[in-house]
Amino acid sequence: MGIQRVSSKWAKTAVLQRSRNVNEYIPVTRKYSRQTLERMTELFESIYIKPDRGTYGNGVMRVKTIRMHQPVFYSEDSTTDTEVPEDSNDRNLSDETEASAVTSRAVHLTTYQLQYGTEEKSFHSLDELEWALNARIQKRDYIIQQGIPLMKHEGLPFDLRVLTQKNLQHNWETTGVLGRVAAPGKIITNIHGGGRLATFEELVLPHLHQNGFKQLRNELYRLGIHTAVQLQTSFPRLKEIGIDIALDEEGRPWILEVNTLPGIYAFGLLPDKETYRKIKRYAIAYGRLPSKKAKASRPSPKAQPSSAKRRVRR
Repeated sequence: MGIQRVSSKWAKTAVLQRSRNVNEYIPVTRKYSRQTLERMTELFESIYIKPDRGTYGNGVMRVKTIRMHQPVFYSEDSTTDTEVPEDSNDRNLSDETEASAVTSRAVHLTTYQLQYGTEEKSFHSLDELEWALNARIQKRDYIIQQGIPLMKHEGLPFDLRVLTQKNLQHNWETTGVLGRVAAPGKIITNIHGGGRLATFEELVLPHLHQNGFKQLRNELYRLGIHTAVQLQTSFPRLKEIGIDIALDEEGRPWILEVNTLPGIYAFGLLPDKETYRKIKRYAIAYGRLPSKKAKASRPSPKAQPSSAKRRVRR
């Protein structure tokens, strides 16, 4: 039996929400609809709208809701004429009386800022926003997720990828954590979207003291295992998962997404080569990567045409 892959973000989220150990790490996430769009923009300053099936951050949109209370001044209609004396003191009194007749009230203005890639547009009604979203969604399945204000590195937001695999004893083990920094102006951190790789230590240590960093690392390693165990209750042939983790401004981790076909070669670009060797060793054991013996037994692509030529000559 092959390794199981699950493409639906909503299907994975629904399974994880049933776990006490995992649910507290999941931002509010709902299926996309007009009703949920209205509710989520009321509850949260920012939300992310994602395709239910998709990779590399393609199709991800962000909506920021900006509310302003702007005072508006207006004069009340007068039903009687007021005589204004010529005396200067009386004239000042008249001015004060006229000023007191001016009333103010607050007008609530709401603006929705939609960002897709580096493109930004503003809308002044939910109807306009929904129309713009639906033009991109085009009846595909989407989800809406609570926006998490990400920690930043040198002014740019970043997130983490936690890799959890089946080890040689067929148990779940978290094998690595790496960081991804968003490109300037982008709302996603994916490398395919212009983001760059960084080590976990490089991104997190400046924000947390050494003890806090160790506690977070242990928490993420446990969370990787809890997440994998819970998903396996519904998807029994899973062998590996990659968890996208957001750290909010206080250092609290949140699960943004779980990938059942995680990239592993990015770990080979980091300084810790021993971790990468372990990752590859496990991936070979459960069949994600071919073993060295399998590679050696494969005929060379160049050798096949030459043997065919020899048969033709005969």
